[in-house]
Amino acid sequence: MSANGRGDGVRAEREAFAVGGLPVPPELAGLIRAGKWVPPAADVLRRIFDDEPVQPCFYSESVLVRENNDWHTETDPVWLGDPADERNEGIVPERSLSIADLGPDMPVMLDYRDSLTAPRVLYMNDTGWVQVAANVGQLIALLYPDESS
Repeated sequence: MSANGRGDGVRAEREAFAVGGLPVPPELAGLIRAGKWVPPAADVLRRIFDDEPVQPCFYSESVLVRENNDWHTETDPVWLGDPADERNEGIVPERSLSIADLGPDMPVMLDYRDSLTAPRVLYMNDTGWVQVAANVGQLIALLYPDESS
């Protein structure tokens, strides 16, 4: 029997799931499960991330799990940043989830250091980690403005 109790092996779209012990916010889980967590047009990505997307990839559930399995053990200071640097938010791998990338070495992360229920959204640009949205709901509204309720 599936987790939704129907016995059909299909999980409900907004059913919560966790990766590496961190809960994927329900609004993001819903988009991922519905196959709607996809990169919007390049001009939208440029506006939000203030960077040129190269090969944007928004992760499916299986890719999310695979990418974070490696990420949660990352120790390279190049990736971690320095939170004392005003231009770089820094990041803690075991308290973050990689949810997308705009191209090679251009990750988009959920940062759970301040909240398990409303993680901030960080992006690594040329100077380091910067906040692009206060939470996933805000990011989704920026990415898909025509579909926001």
